[in-house]
Amino acid sequence: MKSRHWIVAVLVMAGLPSGALGTTFSAGIENSRWILSDSIFACTLTHPVPGYGEAVFYHRAGESLRFFLQPVRNPMRAGEAALVIEQPSWKAGKPVDDLGYVRVEDNHDRPVELSSGTSERMLASLREGRRPTFTRRARQSDRPVRVRLNHVNYGSPHQSFRRCQSELLPVNYDQVQRTVVLFDLDRSNLSQEARERLDDVALYVKADDRITQVYVDGHTDSIGTPLRNRELSEARAEAVAGYLQEQGVPEDQLVKRFHGDRYPVAGVETPGPRHRRATVRLERENDDDEAEPVVTQAQRKDLVIVD
Repeated sequence: MKSRHWIVAVLVMAGLPSGALGTTFSAGIENSRWILSDSIFACTLTHPVPGYGEAVFYHRAGESLRFFLQPVRNPMRAGEAALVIEQPSWKAGKPVDDLGYVRVEDNHDRPVELSSGTSERMLASLREGRRPTFTRRARQSDRPVRVRLNHVNYGSPHQSFRRCQSELLPVNYDQVQRTVVLFDLDRSNLSQEARERLDDVALYVKADDRITQVYVDGHTDSIGTPLRNRELSEARAEAVAGYLQEQGVPEDQLVKRFHGDRYPVAGVETPGPRHRRATVRLERENDDDEAEPVVTQAQRKDLVIVD
């Protein structure tokens, strides 16, 4: 009876009638799985939810942890879903932790996406043997739909996921694909800030064997003679390329070009610091491979628990 009281409490929080028990999507003890995909670019921990799809923890290099639900077809109505952390069935009578409401979007791809803080709380609760549960009205009726994560078989994948997180690169491809280094007037020496930015570029290039070319382009503003600006833009390109090479970027990947003041920053008409720059652009094979995790949908024939 006590476990039924929990269900009623969750229904009330979600604005649902307490007499409607609805449908719960959850893996059972016999088919609860946690699947790790790990690299220095991204860590993905996927939990197939039978009959529903997946629950996914995803941490990309250079970004924060996030969580999303990825259904085969979204059974929840758009609006606010209640998120609670339930105790396992053998601890019936213990209170649930209320994490409040989370937004359910009206789409079938990722109707629920959570911030890093809430995602971390869910990871911790699973490690403690508890079950995060989402409750929301069904799309076509007032009956509730619940999606519950099962902590069974979670321990070892969780440890591996944490290890993967600790080994992620500090930046991802999108963050270093185009990097701008600024220079002082009539100077080509690198500032400490420029060196730190180029350190990230070099670290990424060495880690990703899909990088084919690193283009370094030197620029100036329109102050100075055309000859001086050409020489200065060349010196800036050489300074950046030389530093990248010192940090381990192969020389045969570097392409140096210099343009004087021919290509000012778009929208900036007057001479000034933004034009006194060198740009670094990475070129990579299969450019979209890292952008999002690859998640395999759970088989719909798997178990569905109906209350």
